[in-house]
Formats: sequence, structure tokens, C-alpha cells
Amino acid sequence: MANIKLFYEGFKKSNKIMRVAGFMSGSGTNIQKILEYQQKLGHNSPFELVFLFSNNPDPEKCKIREIANRYNLEYKINDLKKFYREKGLDDISDLEVRKDYDLITLNFLKERDIDAVVLGGYMAIVTEVIFKNFTTINVHPADLSIIDPQTHRRKYTGDHAVMDAILAGEKELRSSVHIVTEKIDGGPIILISKPLKVELPPNILLEDLKQPNNKDMLKKISDEHQNKLKQIGDWKIFPLALEYIARGFIGFDENFQLYYKNKPIPNGIKLT
Repeated sequence: MANIKLFYEGFKKSNKIMRVAGFMSGSGTNIQKILEYQQKLGHNSPFELVFLFSNNPDPEKCKIREIANRYNLEYKINDLKKFYREKGLDDISDLEVRKDYDLITLNFLKERDIDAVVLGGYMAIVTEVIFKNFTTINVHPADLSIIDPQTHRRKYTGDHAVMDAILAGEKELRSSVHIVTEKIDGGPIILISKPLKVELPPNILLEDLKQPNNKDMLKKISDEHQNKLKQIGDWKIFPLALEYIARGFIGFDENFQLYYKNKPIPNGIKLT
């Protein structure tokens, strides 16, 4: 039998609540749904979201202040673009500089005894400074278990996953919660949501959406499906995956393969 290590065992061993930090850049709906789920569990919740962090200082776009005030949470904002500008850089893609940025965040987390991090619409790459020090999970609007037969890689990664899946002719869409690693959308899968049926408008064929002059229509359809997927996918499986980790249900072996209650889940748990 594999030597399985739990991502968090404090609650299983001694009822120690897992302390969670939520990272966000925009509306924070995923963070809010986690907080609502936590409230629903009440005294039975094995986790508590205790701290919010954002890279985006714009109060019009980032709702961290409202969520923090509503739930009486401590929060910090560290302007990512300003951090790079102060180093003489306009491009924020340099990940070596990002490590310096993440070191500041790391101190915020350590000072608050954080056990796990959730990326709830956090529109910046986190480096190993974060995910190697804290169990870090993300929700992605695609079924990450689908492999491209040509590249042998996950087929629907990146910012346009929903659009890519629709254009590929997928009949249904799902969301996935995965462990964050150095590979973007490439970490082990914990949960895959129930499906959302792809429905095109009447008299619109897939071939029509592939035409360059229908870009606006394609974007509108993709956005509508992604918003629906959030409701039946992201908002359901993100809090549930966090609960599974906190209760000590999710572990990993020496090859970083995941287990649920000691049973291997090479492609995550797919809800039906």
C-alpha cells in the first residue's frame, strides 16, 4: 500500500480547525460561496476562512473590502503592478520578481497561522513561495481530466477554456478543483463538477461560431455558459473540496498522486 500523507490532518487528529486564506482579484463570488458554505456547516465546519488577500487595489473591480466588512475578516491588498513598477518593470510576467512579491504575501500568511490557500478568481500566477508552503487549491471552468490525444496534455486549460470546449464541439462542460503546482491548471484534480449542457442559440451551428465575423456572438455564448457553470460547478465543488481537505479525506503519495479516504483518484472525483 502506498505511503499516503494528508494535506491536512489537524481536524482528523484533534479537531483543529483548518485556517484558510482566500485570494481574489475581482468580484470574489467564489470566496463568498465558501464563506456561505462555512456558515451553513456552522460549528461542524472543519475549516474557517480567516483572511483575504488581493493583488488588485481598484475598488471598482475588486470587492475584497465589501466581503471583508460583511464577514468581519482581516484583509491585505498589495498592488502587483505597482510592485513591478517600483522595480522599473512595466511587464508583470517575470516570475522571479513574482517570487519577491509572494514572499511578502508569505509573511502575511505565516503571521496568521494559515494552513491552506484558495484562489478564488485570483488573476495572478502564484509561485512556489506560496504553493510549496501552503496547500493551495484553484477552481477551473473545464473538465481537466480530458486529455488532448495529440499533445497528451490537458485539453482545456487557460483563460479561454469554456470557449475552447464549445468550439471543440463538447456536448457538456464541467468545472474542476485542483491542487496548484508550477504547471498552470496542471495540478492533481480533487473534484469535477456535475455537467452543464452546451446549448447554442436556435439556428446557430458550431461552424457558424468558428467564423471570424462571429467573434462577438462566440464570446457572448461562452460568457453565458461560464456564468451558468459557476453556479452549478464552481460554487458547489470549491467549498466541498476545501471541506474534504480539512476533514483529512484527501492525501497524496510519493508521486503526488491523490487519494480520497485512502483510495486513489487519478482523475479526481467526478460528480454525476
